[in-house]
Amino acid sequence: MNKLFSFLLVSLFCASAIAQPGNDVLRGPQNTLPDGVIDGVVVEDEVPVRSRVEYEYVRLADYAQSWRVYSRIDAREKVNTKLFYPYDYFTDNYQFPKTRSEISNQGWVRNQERWSLWTVIANHIILGDLTVFKVSSDENPLIEDGYQLKYPIVQKTKDDFFTNAKYRSAISKTLSYGAKGKDMTISRPVSEDEWIVQKSGSSYSAWLDSLLNDPNVLRTDDGLSDYEALERRHLSDSAFLKQAWESAADGMALKEPDVVKFVNSQAITAYNIKEDWFFDKERSMLDKRIICIAPVARFKFDSEKNRSGVEEQEEIVRYSNFIGISPTGALEVLEDGQPSEFTEEFVELELFWLYFPQLRHVMVNYYVYNDQNDAYRMSYDDLFWKRMFSARMYKKTDQYDRSVEDYRYGVDALYEAEKFKETMRTWETDLWNY
Repeated sequence: MNKLFSFLLVSLFCASAIAQPGNDVLRGPQNTLPDGVIDGVVVEDEVPVRSRVEYEYVRLADYAQSWRVYSRIDAREKVNTKLFYPYDYFTDNYQFPKTRSEISNQGWVRNQERWSLWTVIANHIILGDLTVFKVSSDENPLIEDGYQLKYPIVQKTKDDFFTNAKYRSAISKTLSYGAKGKDMTISRPVSEDEWIVQKSGSSYSAWLDSLLNDPNVLRTDDGLSDYEALERRHLSDSAFLKQAWESAADGMALKEPDVVKFVNSQAITAYNIKEDWFFDKERSMLDKRIICIAPVARFKFDSEKNRSGVEEQEEIVRYSNFIGISPTGALEVLEDGQPSEFTEEFVELELFWLYFPQLRHVMVNYYVYNDQNDAYRMSYDDLFWKRMFSARMYKKTDQYDRSVEDYRYGVDALYEAEKFKETMRTWETDLWNY
C-alpha cells in the first residue's frame, strides 16, 4: 500500500512539473480562458505532453536494399497547407526574448489554437530543444552540404540562448534578417540638402559642443540646431548617439541603428527533407524514414557572368540577402538599412537543417488542422508518420552527387523523379512475384 501511495505521489509530482507554464509555452489547443470563459462546448483541459513513438528497430542484417532521396514539400500544393498555416507575424517593436517568460510577449502574434511548423521550430530553437545545423562551413560557404549535419551550432545547455552571447548571436541570424544602418544625415530645410554626420576629435562632448556652437550650423523651424534635432531624435536611447560616435573611426560617418526583422511563417516557401527508402527483410516491407529537414525561403540573387558568358557561383549571405514578407504580404528586401520593394531575381535555399528524430520530440505535442473533424486532433508527428503530404524529389543517390535539375530541365525533371519512384515500386512488386 505504501509503495502504491509513493508511486502515485511521484506521478502527480512529475505531472505537475511538466504542466508548469515556466517549463513550456503553448502546446496544442487550449480553450480555457480567465474568469471561467470556455471557448467551445467541452473543456480541453488536458495539455498534451506526449512522447514520440519510436521507430521499429532495424538490424543491419535485415537492411537489404536502400536508396537515399531528397524531396521538397512545397507550400503551393494544397495538400501541404497544414504545415504552413496559420501565419504568424512580428510587430515592429519585437525583440528576441532575454528570458523564457518573454517568449510569449505580444510582439510575436500567433494563433491561439494552432501553430505552423515554422512557428513551432522557431519557438523551440529559442527554448534550446533543437540543435541547428548550418548549411555550410564557415571556411567554405560555397559548398552547401549541411544536409550531412556536419556543422552544428553547439549549445552547452538549453538556456544558452539567454545566457551565451555568442550562441544567441548565431541563432538570431538564422531566425532573422537585416541590413547595416545607413549613414547619419541631417536635413537642411533652407539649402534643401543633407549633411553626413562625421566623427572628429577625441572627445564626444567636445565634438558635440563644437557643432552646437558652430555659427555655420543652420537652424530648423523649431529653433533647434540640426545637431540638437539629431540628438533629440535618439533621445529614447540616450546612449546610442555616443555609442555610434565611439564606434566610428575619426573622419568617418556615424551610422544609424542596424535594421533587424524576424522571419515569419509566411516567408517559408517549402521544406526540404532527406530520407532513406529501404527494404526491411524482417518485416518484409519497403519503409521510408526522414533523416533531416530544412525550412526553405527566398533570397535575392544577382547573377553575374564571366567573360565566357557562364554564370559564376557566388556566396549568398542568407542574413542580408533574405527576402522577407511583411504582415500585409508584400515582398521586401533590406538595403542600406531600409526596406525596399523586391525587384531582383531570387533563388530558394535552405535556412538551416534539423535532425528529424529530435524534431519529432517537439512536434508530437502540436496539432494540425483536421478538415474532416475538429474533435479529432492530429499532431505534426502523426502527419509525417502517415505521410499526409506531397513531396517532389529533386535529388537521389547518384554517383556524381548531382540534383535532378543538373541533367533534366522543366517537365523532364518531374518525369525523372516519377521514373525513379516507379522503379522503386516495381522493385517491391517484383520481389513478391515468383
